[in-house]
Amino acid sequence: MVSGTFSLYSYLLIISLHSYVSGADRSRRPRDRSRSPLAVDRYEPSGRQDYGRPRERERDRGDARRVSPGPVNIDRYVPGQDSGPPPITVNPLADPASLPFQVGFSYFGEWWRTNEKIKDERERARSGKRGEPLRPRDSQEDREKEKAKIQVAYDAYKEELQAKMARTFVSEHKNEQWFQERYFAEVREPLHAQLNEFRRGNYSQWEQDLESGTFDEYSLEGIPKSESNGAGGVIEKEEGETTAANEVLGVGDLVPSRGSDIRDENAFQPTLLIKTIAPHVSRQNLEAFCKENLGEDEGGFKWLSLSDPNPSKRYHRIGWVMLHPAPETVPIVDRPELKDEDGDIQITPPIPQSTAEKALEAVNGKVVKDEVRGDFTCHVGVHVPPSQPRKKALWDLFSAPERIEKDLELAQRLVQKYEEDFGSDFNAVMKIEEKVEELKLQGRLLPPVTAPIVKKTKKARDFLGLDEAMDEGEEIEEDDEEEEEEEGALDEEIDDEELLVKKKQLDLMVEYLRRVFNFCFFCVFESDSIHELTRKCPGGHLRRPRNTLSTSGKAAARASALGEPFPGKKRTGTDLTDDMESGGLSPEGERKFNRNNMASKAEQQLQRAFNWVKTFEEKLMQILEPDSVDVRKLGGRPTDEALREELVKYVKQEDEHKFRCRVPECQKLFKEEHFWKKHVDKRHPEWLEGLKRDVSPPAVAYDQD
Repeated sequence: MVSGTFSLYSYLLIISLHSYVSGADRSRRPRDRSRSPLAVDRYEPSGRQDYGRPRERERDRGDARRVSPGPVNIDRYVPGQDSGPPPITVNPLADPASLPFQVGFSYFGEWWRTNEKIKDERERARSGKRGEPLRPRDSQEDREKEKAKIQVAYDAYKEELQAKMARTFVSEHKNEQWFQERYFAEVREPLHAQLNEFRRGNYSQWEQDLESGTFDEYSLEGIPKSESNGAGGVIEKEEGETTAANEVLGVGDLVPSRGSDIRDENAFQPTLLIKTIAPHVSRQNLEAFCKENLGEDEGGFKWLSLSDPNPSKRYHRIGWVMLHPAPETVPIVDRPELKDEDGDIQITPPIPQSTAEKALEAVNGKVVKDEVRGDFTCHVGVHVPPSQPRKKALWDLFSAPERIEKDLELAQRLVQKYEEDFGSDFNAVMKIEEKVEELKLQGRLLPPVTAPIVKKTKKARDFLGLDEAMDEGEEIEEDDEEEEEEEGALDEEIDDEELLVKKKQLDLMVEYLRRVFNFCFFCVFESDSIHELTRKCPGGHLRRPRNTLSTSGKAAARASALGEPFPGKKRTGTDLTDDMESGGLSPEGERKFNRNNMASKAEQQLQRAFNWVKTFEEKLMQILEPDSVDVRKLGGRPTDEALREELVKYVKQEDEHKFRCRVPECQKLFKEEHFWKKHVDKRHPEWLEGLKRDVSPPAVAYDQD
């Protein structure tokens, strides 16, 4: 028993001593520092009191003791690296200047914006400066400034492109016959002399028609199709029925009024149509060919009219061979005898042959000889004029009184310009004024049939007499103020006598230019016959009824006549308040609805009309005042400047006082440049004249249309 107790006691003592020695040894050894984990999920108080939940607290403490694995990749900030999109180094849009055609404003704007971003990126890369963050173009002011910059760049691009295309066009076509007929003086002047003689016949016919009363009822006033009765008048409306004039939008939605649908008789004279003419065929050779095969007597050759070249058909032209009138002839043809069932011989009367058909047999399929440029085979048919040529409606701005007065002034100047240039003794302006004065004295100048009917008011009763008004059963109104207001509003839509006189003079001058000089006033297009003019402008133009003009339209017409800028609608505070109340604008003044609403579309159409009228006047001024036209805007260069630029290519400065002549087959040396210029004038006159002829045709020969 004692031994057993001792042994247990000894065992416990040995264990205690071993534990003491082991602890002392560990305290004497240095401790190794353990590396902290990459990421330790430490306990963060949640702000809640979890008293009374021992199991949940124990579980939370256990979770806090667990170590979560650290992330594989750590996103650290590295200086010099931007998190934005990569910079644009190449513009994805093609440079408009490198394209062979003119791009639109939207395309150019997108290219310009991208190009500006690329320039900014390159500038930042060169200077090493950190770029400012791009601000969105939210404000209207920023958008307007950017649009103005783009417009300036776009105008410069168009001017440069037109100049380049014009120079290319001239160099490619200057040796073709149609180009020389239009722009080379030695070819153009004899042709104009022939054309003047041909137009003398047109003038004689027009003068005869004017005196006989053919144009007494002629007018450019149009009637909406929906209101026309088919006989040049309007359908009688019921009481309270509105007019459809404001709905006239298409160019073909008008018909002429009574007495206005007259045709030029020259369009119905016998004529042959040459279906295609190659660019190398000259007018002189064609005329000689027609005179040789047709003669110049009755039924023979009278005049050759040629169209403008067609770019889509390799600049080929078509032609009209106008013939002298002649009676129809009956061809002598040996026909076999035909018998009916009874054995009787059937006699069929011969069909008369027209002048054009007879001439067709003489020229169709024959060859025009030209040893220099090559022969040409004529393919000819009988020309049939259109039976009902379409008349085009003008913009409603042309119906305003201010535009009537302005257009009358332009037409008078144009008539006098044509008569002076052709060296004729015509005096159409005086004859037209005399004729209109005669019609006014006869009381035949009446308002258009589309004008509102004038109600007899107090002024009318005073004029007619009170008794007469009462005899007619009219009720005498006592409210004179209301009556005068209605009368004033109605007077704005009614043409007075002075305006009727100006309209009649303008209409007769427009028709005079069309018949005598084959010139369309509103298209600003000249041709050498009624046939070519009819192909471009079939039936002329018609004015819209005056009541189609809105208030903004009247303001735009007045501005166009006075040479003022387009009177765009300026938004006032009242307009903004109204739009906000209707939901159109937000309190910040920005639009919440689609910009292409009815109001904006009407304003855009009015802007188009204003721009069209402005371009129309610019084209007329090119004819009336050619010296004041800036040919650079049209893609051309002044002749003197172009000649200097070309001459520089033929002289080489080899030393300070050595200028070598580089004219073909000449290598002479001169001390100064002015000595070389004198040498060229004296020794190379033919070469210099050829160079002047090459640069003299204006670059505006290029036609964008």
